[in-house]
Amino acid sequence: MTVSPQDFDFDKWLDDAERPERAVTVYQKAGLIADLDALAEKIVGADDAEEVDGPSMGGGVGKLRTEYAKLAKQFHDSALTIRVQSLTQDEQREIGAEHKDMDAYELGSHTLSKAITSPKMTAKQVQRLARVIGDGQFARIMNAYRQACNEVPAVSADFLPKPSTQGDGGE
Repeated sequence: MTVSPQDFDFDKWLDDAERPERAVTVYQKAGLIADLDALAEKIVGADDAEEVDGPSMGGGVGKLRTEYAKLAKQFHDSALTIRVQSLTQDEQREIGAEHKDMDAYELGSHTLSKAITSPKMTAKQVQRLARVIGDGQFARIMNAYRQACNEVPAVSADFLPKPSTQGDGGE
């Protein structure tokens, strides 16, 4: 159904509008990556023909793969999706005015605590989060916030399989 410009209800459209939001996944058990790396190296170096209970690898490559799968599941299960929404420049200025005695780090924590929609957290929790998950993961949250504030929302389906057509090598 097409709506003519004369019949378009802009206020109704605005009532249903939503701010841009972004989501990013961080991991509580990121320290497991070192264990997974070490196991992967052992698995790659192991002889596939070795029996599962072979002596040289302390149980064989099968045992190593089982341990890898167990640790990978622990890592995966520690995932947390954090959602952030854009804040307007006025909202950012208000936060700055409310906390003008704070340094940039503390002010950023307050700003991010207002932008995070799920799970809700205080500025102190944002600071603690930054400390415990490390710079790399925290940078992903900050990047999601910047994207929500500064990028025009667009849907990308680049990760979806492309349909096969004659001439593209597909069947």
